[in-house]
Amino acid sequence: MSIDLSVQGVFDKAMYLIDAQNESTGSTDNSDTTEYKVRTLGILNNLIDDVYPASDTFAISEDGKRPALDDLTSFSDEIKMDPYIVRSVLPCGLAAKLLSEENPTLADFFWQLYEQRLAKAREGVPASFESIEDGLPYGGIEYGEFARWW
Repeated sequence: MSIDLSVQGVFDKAMYLIDAQNESTGSTDNSDTTEYKVRTLGILNNLIDDVYPASDTFAISEDGKRPALDDLTSFSDEIKMDPYIVRSVLPCGLAAKLLSEENPTLADFFWQLYEQRLAKAREGVPASFESIEDGLPYGGIEYGEFARWW
């Protein structure tokens, strides 16, 4: 059993959510979805930055830098995140963004669903510890330093 983690897979799921597939064949590549297809890569390139930290493939490197995904450039590109993000979270976000102008009410519904599913994905991410002192450019705040405000 293979899982489609490609841009095309996310697009297909979004089209099924908004009921834009061909009624006879189920194809998502039709005249009604042409405009959606043109906008999809740009939208997904914005969404992947938001959802990547909730993916089980996200890991901060040894040098402390946040990893970044390459831009998606074609519908055959694989999205290198866990299946829940790709199959559940991203299609809702894509559907919401695609419908934002033509059906704001439905777009709001899909955005709410996107946020709920993203929150669920974030719950599954194991916590990690970081030094507060290392994270601040001035070495941290000493206890009581701001005890009095003038």
